[in-house]
Amino acid sequence: MTGTCKTDILTALAQQGAQVLDLENLANHRGSSYGGMGLPPQPSTEHFENLIALEWARFHPAQPVWIEAESKRIGTCRIPEALFQQMEEAKVIEICRPRSERLVALVQVYGGMERADLIAATERIRKRLGGLRTQQAIELLQQGQIREAFDIVLDYYDKTYTYDLQRRKMRLQPVDVTGLGASAAAKVLLEMEKQ
Repeated sequence: MTGTCKTDILTALAQQGAQVLDLENLANHRGSSYGGMGLPPQPSTEHFENLIALEWARFHPAQPVWIEAESKRIGTCRIPEALFQQMEEAKVIEICRPRSERLVALVQVYGGMERADLIAATERIRKRLGGLRTQQAIELLQQGQIREAFDIVLDYYDKTYTYDLQRRKMRLQPVDVTGLGASAAAKVLLEMEKQ
């Protein structure tokens, strides 16, 4: 789910020696309506695919590769079909963190962004969030109440992620990382992998 610090956990996994393919880092996008904020321009899809290939060439084939679940596109970059098919068939670990911690994480990432950019990103999901909820979120953003605005927006993202997971009919392995920083959460995941 959004705000569970998945990217930070991937970084910590890499620091602890795991093979990590950080697609959002390669795409310069966090994969949501707000995803490109504060990041450099996205590469072309061709360049993105080349970056993936360069990363992939470094991996040992007998070791697992940790990848964040994504849709087929991250911003304007398309994930190569062969890789996406492997992602669809892979074992899925669900990072579980309480909503209160997720909101803190979202405020840390987006709280310093321009309000106009936050409002524009919220407008982009109006159709799915709903007119009233969008207007409420925008009013909160205008008042500088970022946490409260993202509390509304999380409803949309949680429904979207839940729908996608149900659509894929996969077996999830939930991992509760309540109160854990990225490094400690990564250690939990690596220990779980050994079992």
